[in-house]
Amino acid sequence: MLKCLSVQILAIVLTAAPMAAQETTAPTPPRGESDLIVTRIFSVEHARVQDLARVVTLFGGRVQPEPELGVIGWTGPESQLPAVEAAIRSLDVAPVPEPNVELTVYFLVATKEGEAVGSLLPAALDGVSVQLQEVFGYHSIRLLETNALQVRNGSSGEINGILAQGPDTDGETRYEFVFRRLQVTEDASGRSIRLDSLRASIATPAKVVVDGEPTIRMMDSGIRTDIDLREGQKAVIGKTTIEGGSEAIFVVVNGEIVE
Repeated sequence: MLKCLSVQILAIVLTAAPMAAQETTAPTPPRGESDLIVTRIFSVEHARVQDLARVVTLFGGRVQPEPELGVIGWTGPESQLPAVEAAIRSLDVAPVPEPNVELTVYFLVATKEGEAVGSLLPAALDGVSVQLQEVFGYHSIRLLETNALQVRNGSSGEINGILAQGPDTDGETRYEFVFRRLQVTEDASGRSIRLDSLRASIATPAKVVVDGEPTIRMMDSGIRTDIDLREGQKAVIGKTTIEGGSEAIFVVVNGEIVE
């Protein structure tokens, strides 16, 4: 009796084993509509096609960028299509234009010597005239040159020319106003204009004696600095004195942001 019972138990174990294997390897249910593979071509108007294509690869599928045509081809699960479309729509936007800044540069000449003749400046520089007279003690001030340039935010700029009346000289006095980078910033007090590596220089011909012979050489004098200007405010950024002269040249800058 015991021998027969053992055979019957073994038979039950053997017949149960195939049933357990069948449950763990059940076939995957059929795909729904959201898992269909679809292909779409997206037109790219503003962004770089290659950059946008790298983002699209994060959603899976196959991505085919065509920079010359300005399009991206995408093949992948239909369930991912809304996310791909939303990503392209949010990233393919026109860049925000950088503001332009209009800079006006004034070169003034002033003296403390001789009889006080007041200021010979336009009304736009009244505040500067008062500052130079009351703070610095110059009682004769006149405008030598005015120049303007428009610069895009983040760019460099340069102006140069010949002063209409050189201070204490008979020849041409040249000027240069150069900066490496203009940057518009904003805080709680308003907007400012920063000029990095600014150089304002004057080159004046001077009579010198070399090896016993009189000759003319250009004598340079200038200002090097980084400055921050409040929008719409005129600022005296520096003073330079021509060698051998009794006059001082002041450089004044005004900046207006052009929307």
